[in-house]
Amino acid sequence: MKEKYLIPILIFFVLGSAAISRIHSLSQTFKSFFYGTALVVLLVIGMIRTYHYFKS
Repeated sequence: MKEKYLIPILIFFVLGSAAISRIHSLSQTFKSFFYGTALVVLLVIGMIRTYHYFKS
């Protein structure tokens, strides 16, 4: 994954999760979907980075 895409993706999901939790007008279904998507994306990025670390 390109480094220039990594930081904006991380910032979007980490800060987005904090912002989403503070907005009470959003439905719980949307919040759960966003949290689940963020969790999957961050885990995949972490696994890819770990794989590249141990590969080199």
